[in-house]
Amino acid sequence: VLYEEGHVAAKTAGIARAIIKRFRDILNASKFDIVYLFRTANLAGPAFLERLVTIRKIPMIFDFDDAIYMTNTSDANRKFGWLKFAEKTADICRISTSVSVGNSHLADYAKQFNENVFVIPTSIDTDNYQSDGHANGENERVVVGWTGSSTSQYHLEAFEPTLVELLERRDDVEIRVISNREPSFRQIPYTWREWSPESEVAEISEIEIGIMPTPDDEWSRGKCALKALQYMSLGIPAICTDMGANRDAIKHGENGYLAKTQDQWLEYFDRLIDDKTLRKKMGSEAKRTVLDGYSMKKCAELFAEAVRRTIAIGSRGNETRNKQE
Repeated sequence: VLYEEGHVAAKTAGIARAIIKRFRDILNASKFDIVYLFRTANLAGPAFLERLVTIRKIPMIFDFDDAIYMTNTSDANRKFGWLKFAEKTADICRISTSVSVGNSHLADYAKQFNENVFVIPTSIDTDNYQSDGHANGENERVVVGWTGSSTSQYHLEAFEPTLVELLERRDDVEIRVISNREPSFRQIPYTWREWSPESEVAEISEIEIGIMPTPDDEWSRGKCALKALQYMSLGIPAICTDMGANRDAIKHGENGYLAKTQDQWLEYFDRLIDDKTLRKKMGSEAKRTVLDGYSMKKCAELFAEAVRRTIAIGSRGNETRNKQE
């Protein structure tokens, strides 16, 4: 209902109920060592609930993994855009004990308002993502693939001119899309596999070169490179737009490629398509990158350390305030 057109009464009632529930949570928060806040305590209005936490002197870690400081609204809720306060994310950063973010670009934003910033990247369940790019060389044509949801599929569809150029130059390539919606390509042949949680890993494993084209804008820079990490965790080399969290995950020329121009995309396509050994080598490096820095186990360790440090920082702050009082 929240992201559908209309339903004003239902949306208003739902937000009101959520605020009441969060208020009750805050009243009980003193029973705990720390408050974990993901994105916001309330969808509408300023950071008044978050300020109640700080008034109660409870350490709070504020976590976000998108550029939520941008006042984007869905088409269905554009008339309610005035309820999103542009400075809300900055305000929460200021009053929080610490801030946890998903990539270095978001960290640069948060550090403007809080010196205690932790980068905890998007994690991959490496126990579930078990493959070593076994499809390499088994397909009649090299499979260049993309996986994602319909909400980001327009990035892939905008990339069609580059794929047209690739297929005009080569006849040994198959374009494969794994998504909950079939793409609306107009000029190229492709294979579509409907996404499901049960088949996701098996479907991605058949890709030989993963792609992640995105616009170089502020919203995209705040994203956390999940598609690239999915490919990489399965030993699949990825070519990604040179921006944002892609730069954190991809070591250009070692475990994948970063591209800015169409010529660069086509050059890196040619390198990987023509060299099966290079695909396997880069894929192995990509998998190692995920195991070392993006596994659920590794990210859980980072998060646990962030929580411990936040509690310690909050305790020191309370001691200082008590002495001053």
